[in-house]
Amino acid sequence: MASALTALIVAAATPGQLGRYPQRPELVIAADGGLSAILAHGWTPDWVVGDLDSADPAQLAAVENLGVPIDRHPVDKDETDLELALGRAVALGVATVEVVVREDGRLDHQLANLFVLAHPRWAHLAITVRVGDHQVWVVRGHRQPQLPVGSHLALLAVGGPAEISARGLAYPLDRFVLSPFVGRGVANRVTEPVVDLQVDSGVVLAISSPRQEDSLPPKAHRTP
Repeated sequence: MASALTALIVAAATPGQLGRYPQRPELVIAADGGLSAILAHGWTPDWVVGDLDSADPAQLAAVENLGVPIDRHPVDKDETDLELALGRAVALGVATVEVVVREDGRLDHQLANLFVLAHPRWAHLAITVRVGDHQVWVVRGHRQPQLPVGSHLALLAVGGPAEISARGLAYPLDRFVLSPFVGRGVANRVTEPVVDLQVDSGVVLAISSPRQEDSLPPKAHRTP
C-alpha cells in the first residue's frame, strides 16, 4: 500500500454518497463508523481507523478475518477519528485525499472535521471533502476546482486571514485579503468550468453548495 497516491477516507457517511465514485479509489480507509457505508457499497476497506465506538462489532470482525488492518485507539483520545485516518494515509505515502462525511449529525463534529483539514500538519496534501451534497476544497497555493457554470462557490478563510486570487467567478479577486471573521466570500457564482484559485498565504475553504430555489441572488452577498 505504500505506493498508493490517492486515498478515500470515509467517515460517518451514507452508502449513496459513495455512488459518486465509478471506480474504487486506490486506497480506502474507514474512519470508525464509515466502515458500514463502505461495506454497504460493496467495497472492502484497506484500513479501519478510530476508537471504533460507532463501528458494528460484527462488521469489524468480518473485515479483520479478511486480513484488513485495524488501528484501534482509546475512546478517550486527543485526536478525532478523521485526524487518525489522515495520519494513517500520510504514513502510507498518500498525496491526494478525498474525505466523505454525511451532512447531518452533530454540529461540533461537522465544524471540527472541516477545521482539522486546514491544519498545517496536512499542508502537503491535496484535500477535497464531500459533506452530503456539498463539496469542499482545502486551498493552499494553487487549486482548480471544476464546477458547473452558474453554481455557487463560497470562499472562507480559516485559522486567520488569507490572501487569495480567484478567476472564473462572477466576482473575481486579485490578492484580496479575506478575513475569517466576515462573510464577504459567502455567495459567489461560477462563470467558467474551471475556477482558478491561488492562495498565497493562509488557508481557504472553497465550498460548493447545491442550488436552492430560495437562495438569495449573488448580489446580496457580493464578494469584492
